[in-house]
Formats: sequence, C-alpha cells, structure tokens
Amino acid sequence: MEIDPLDLGKKIKRYRLINDIRQEDMAEKMGVSRATLINYEKGYTAINIDVLNRLKAQYKDFEYLQSNPDKPQIIDNNSIDFRVLSSVLYQNKLYIFLATLIFSLAGLSSTFLFKKYYMSEITLYPAKNEINKGLGQFQSLALNLGLNELNNEQNFNISDVVKSRLIANKSVIKKVKMKNGNKVSLVELWEINKPSFLSSFYNTQTDSTFVIEKAIKKFSEHVKVSEDRISGLIKIQTTFQDPYVSAGIANYIGSQVEEYIQKENSAQSKKEKLFIMDRLLIVKNELENAEKELKYFKERNRGYEDSPELFMLFSQLFRETEAKKQVYMTLQQQLELARIEEVKQSPILHILDKAVPPINKSSPRRALFLFISGLIGLFMSSVSTVMRY
Repeated sequence: MEIDPLDLGKKIKRYRLINDIRQEDMAEKMGVSRATLINYEKGYTAINIDVLNRLKAQYKDFEYLQSNPDKPQIIDNNSIDFRVLSSVLYQNKLYIFLATLIFSLAGLSSTFLFKKYYMSEITLYPAKNEINKGLGQFQSLALNLGLNELNNEQNFNISDVVKSRLIANKSVIKKVKMKNGNKVSLVELWEINKPSFLSSFYNTQTDSTFVIEKAIKKFSEHVKVSEDRISGLIKIQTTFQDPYVSAGIANYIGSQVEEYIQKENSAQSKKEKLFIMDRLLIVKNELENAEKELKYFKERNRGYEDSPELFMLFSQLFRETEAKKQVYMTLQQQLELARIEEVKQSPILHILDKAVPPINKSSPRRALFLFISGLIGLFMSSVSTVMRY
C-alpha cells in the first residue's frame, strides 16, 4: 500500500507534538538527522521502510496505517476548522447531552448535603445633615453673637465599628430568639462552650476566654457590612442557619452601632462643656476680685486723675479688669456654643429599615449549582468527544 509522504509526515509530527517529544530525540531513535526528520514531517522526503520500522519499534502506539486516512482534521496547519468541530460535536450530541444532564443532576444533588443559611439585612442612614438643617436658627444665633462654629465632622468608619471586637463580644453572648421560640446565644448555638471529647478524659474545663475568642472569630465570618460613599447608606448583613437568629443579631448590631456612635460623638462636646464651665467659674471669681480692687482704689483715691502715679495704678487695675471681663464673655459664648453643639449630636444615625426574619434561604443556591455543573459537564464531554475523534 502506497503511503503519501505528506500525510505520513503530518502523522509523525502530530504524534510527536501530542506526546511532547523533541525532534532531536525522535530523530536519534529513528537513526536519522534532525534535518531529515524535518523533511519527513513536511513531506519533502519519502520515508523508506527501514526508518519506518525503527519508528514503529521505538514508539509502539504509533499507527501510520489508518482505516480512514482521508478523515477531516479539526486542527489543520495550526488552525481550527470550526465546521469539522461542530460536525463532530453534533454527531455525538446524545453523549454530550447525557453527560451534561448527569453532571447537572450530580451538582443539584450535592446541594442537599450543604447546610441552609438565611441572610437578614438592616440599613442605617446618617441623620446629621437633617439635624443641622433643623438647628439652623441656633447656628444663626451663635454667629450673631460672634461665636465661632465648632468643627463637628463625623470621623467614624462604620465598617470598622461593626466588625470591632466590642460589638462582636456583645453579640456572641446576646441571647436572641430562635424560630422555635427558645432564646439562645451564639456561643450556645454553635456549641462552642460544649466540652470536647478529650476533656472528658483529662477532666479539663473549657476556658471562657478561649470560648469567647473562638466565637468572635466565627462571628466575623457571618457578618458583612457595606457603605455607600455617595448617599451614606450603611447595610449590615448577617447570615445564620436560623432566620430569626439572623434577624435578631442584625438588629442588635444596628442598635449597638447607633448607641456607640452617639456616645462617642457626644463625649467630646461634653468634655469641652465641662472644661469651659470650670474655667468660667475660675475666671468669674478672678473678675469679681479685680472689680473689687478697682472699686476700693477709686474709693481711697478720689483725686487719682491729678496724680500721674495714681493714674498709672488705676490704668493697670482697669486693664486687668477689662481683660478678665473679655475672657469671661468669651467663655460664656463658647459655653453657649458647646450647649448647641451637644444638641446637634443627638442623634446622628438612624435605623432606616430593621431586619426581619427571611422567608427564603440565601444559600446554597441550587440554580447556580445546577448551571455551573451543567457547564462543567458540557465542557468535559465536548473535550472528550474531540479527543476521541
């Protein structure tokens, strides 16, 4: 049977590339030079029977005689023939369909082995701008009195507050209502405080600090927070196996964040107000003493205008009294401003929508598993069909 050198050369090259064989190694085993092997692969030189036998002896799985030498190739000259590819896939459509169906059903069935989780969401909205708007008349009054407006920008990162250890520590020990009506903490729900199997042999007690630490680490995996930088809307999402626990924890976190922000935001104003009140009391006493000294001086020295020395003493006492008076008036103004600022602090964060127990589970997503498993089955069956061809 006559063999086409070009067709045989393509088979040799295809076999070498599929099996990742270097030209030098194959040429050495065939007993020819690398240049001769290149001519064989390109069809420039006919291969004699001795070389062909050596090739077959070295590579047992190489078949140069095929039942259908004229079969169209999917890859020809390093380019894909999509007509041949689509034809091959269409001819094996039943196999591809069954493989895709089996993978889809397997992926869907695996979702029943996973635990169900329910996600609840609470939204918080900063109310600072609304409060400032409502206090516009107080601010105008302060400016008319010559008061300088204090800087009261909110410098809290809500995401950090939600994920803080303070909030997590309170949340894991907070008892919330379950779907069955019982109240349980997250530590009890996760059975972290339950004695381990080894502790029964060694008579060791579970350390409460270790329990809390473990619960806090697990708690961070069930809480997600996001903040819209444009609108300022804050979303806190909690995911647990019980829908009522999920909603209860979300609402508790929201209330704790609101309380913490309000407390910390008003602490500075209260501190400033107390400092001003203390200073005001001291300056008031100093002003009264200065006024008394000025009064006594004028009573004892009624003709001080005619004496340069007495007039100089009078001027010193007068300047000291006026300076104390200015300090006293400034502190009075700052105290009024601090009181207005304290009113502005309450509240700065509103709970827009409270979390409610979700009806539908959030995971596992069976439709997504079905779709991904089907894609995997389709891909693998298509690849195996092409490889078999």
